[in-house]
Amino acid sequence: MSKVLEYEANMDKIEELRKKMVTAAGQYGLSHPIVLHYSQELDRAHNKFILLNPQSKTWERSLTF
Repeated sequence: MSKVLEYEANMDKIEELRKKMVTAAGQYGLSHPIVLHYSQELDRAHNKFILLNPQSKTWERSLTF
């Protein structure tokens, strides 16, 4: 799969997971295990997005602690 297609597929997955998480949170509450599951999956998809997007690598320099 080309980088562009992989990037687009990952963006679609992020949006799908976000919608599922928001729906589950509205239905079950924020502390329900299914909401946590979707949140963790969304974190993994975001991490993959960062790795696939060369422009996003600059975020490391903008971190302040």
